[in-house]
Amino acid sequence: MIKVLPANIANLIAAGEVIQRPSSVVKELMENAVDAGATQITLVVNDSGRTLVQVIDNGCGMDEDEAVLCFERHATSKIEKAEDIYGITTYGFRGEALASIASCADVTLKTRKAGKQTGIEIHIAENEIKSKESISTPQGSNFAVRNIFYNLPARRKFLKSDNVEYRQILAEFTRIAIPKPGMEFKFIHNSKQIFHLGAASNVKQRLLQIEGKNIAKDLISINAETNVVGISGFVGRPELAKKVQNNQYFFVNGRFFKSPMLHKSVIKAYANLIPQGYTPSYFIFLEIEPSNMDVNIHPTKTEIKFEDDSVIFEILLATVKEAIGGNALAPAIDFDMEGAPEIPATPLDYTSIRQPKINFDPLFNPFRDLDSGGMQTQPREEGRRNGYDLTGEGKLLFEERHETGQREILQIQGRYLLTPAKSGVLLIDALRAKERILYERYLNALHEARPAIQENLFPQTVELDSAAFALFTQVQEKIKQFGFDIRPFGKNCVIVSGIPAAFANEQIDIAESVETMIAGFETHDSQERSLADYREKIALGMVKNIKYDKKNIPHDEAVSIVESIFACKESSYSPSGLPVMKTITAEELSAMLKN
Repeated sequence: MIKVLPANIANLIAAGEVIQRPSSVVKELMENAVDAGATQITLVVNDSGRTLVQVIDNGCGMDEDEAVLCFERHATSKIEKAEDIYGITTYGFRGEALASIASCADVTLKTRKAGKQTGIEIHIAENEIKSKESISTPQGSNFAVRNIFYNLPARRKFLKSDNVEYRQILAEFTRIAIPKPGMEFKFIHNSKQIFHLGAASNVKQRLLQIEGKNIAKDLISINAETNVVGISGFVGRPELAKKVQNNQYFFVNGRFFKSPMLHKSVIKAYANLIPQGYTPSYFIFLEIEPSNMDVNIHPTKTEIKFEDDSVIFEILLATVKEAIGGNALAPAIDFDMEGAPEIPATPLDYTSIRQPKINFDPLFNPFRDLDSGGMQTQPREEGRRNGYDLTGEGKLLFEERHETGQREILQIQGRYLLTPAKSGVLLIDALRAKERILYERYLNALHEARPAIQENLFPQTVELDSAAFALFTQVQEKIKQFGFDIRPFGKNCVIVSGIPAAFANEQIDIAESVETMIAGFETHDSQERSLADYREKIALGMVKNIKYDKKNIPHDEAVSIVESIFACKESSYSPSGLPVMKTITAEELSAMLKN
């Protein structure tokens, strides 16, 4: 039963801004529907939530008195006394959300309580009831929130672009749907059905519904039971980690939350297995006694304080390591089988957490060929010192010598080029130089009305996560302005038939490039700005996705790099701001060789 909390309890609740954007409305209404015992929830959104956010459920519903009272501040059915705050098992409990929504939007509520013959319709705006009447309506609740921030023009003005707001709404929908596999969910945007998730038997099947069947081969199951925390879920294979952060989820007792601390625990488990800046996917579920955590520290309830956070950190680290420890060679997850590694129970005193011993090759790295740091290491042979061979062959460390005009080019281990300069020698980092050259070439092409597209001889399919694919469907036409020919190709898949002509002669990671492109639209936050405002960001992401062969630079390419880098507007630094070249003077060379 809904009732207004007394002041002494209301004052204990972490108050604050609850409704910040349309996705905030989605979160609060869908959480209320889950708490109402619904088995079916439909989310209807128009114009990325600017004009309509509607949530329809088949939960317990409300009678007339409760329907009126639910819009009062601190009116809730979830807690009755102060102690209840420290044992929360529901999504909501503060009673702030509906009052906040009604203060900044036009709200219509249709609801009928189980066992009642008729329902009630209430129209409320600016926290005032405008109309109320009895109606015939299905059991459950139907909230329609229109024109958010219509009475707060400054707040409405600073909403992000439709793409950003849509992605935020999709994220909230996914965060609620994943941990509730037994429920049916629908998501409709601008009259187009985005998702229809039928009731699933378990979380594994729900992930298949959302992310597609190929996710089965990408994930490794994790499971642990201790006295402190129960851990279950899935983590991504190391070789499939990505630069773009997608599909990182933590849930505790079915509630999505964010935890930089636990994220560090997961990343630490992947030490030496993924390059710096890459992030694996994970869907991790924690089960903790409600009395051992506090969800009442932030209005959005996405930040949670744990009583034993350092212990949970170590248990999670050990659990993930156990799953990926065998050189990431664990078999692909089988969604028809159960099984998990055994994790020893934590001693009651929690004084120490001993990580399981794992036999794995510490040098294993599925990204070895992608490492961008330094020169390749070569075996040191007896008799070779200081860069030249003492065996009599006189072979210098320089592997190749190229000449272009009057310029001589020496190549060092496929990464560095050395050429004479007036004051000494010039050392060029070929990879950084190439990035600068292609970066400026691509930017110049983007300044054209539409850059040329190089059609692929063999079109490539790329599988996206559900959120990225949904965003792609919204920005497909805009992507063409960046020189890509990409079309939908089945569930969560696209087919890439053409790439920017500026990269026609390069080995480029097409999948990473597509994800980089789509991620750029997610953060393009102003409706008024043109796409030119983030051309540099897209160009930088593209050059970072070039596959660079460090074993050897072909003669023609070495010549082209040296000639082209000096034609760039900014030849001294890479697009990331790192130095491209350095002059070593004759004096410095002399000093190097002094005893």
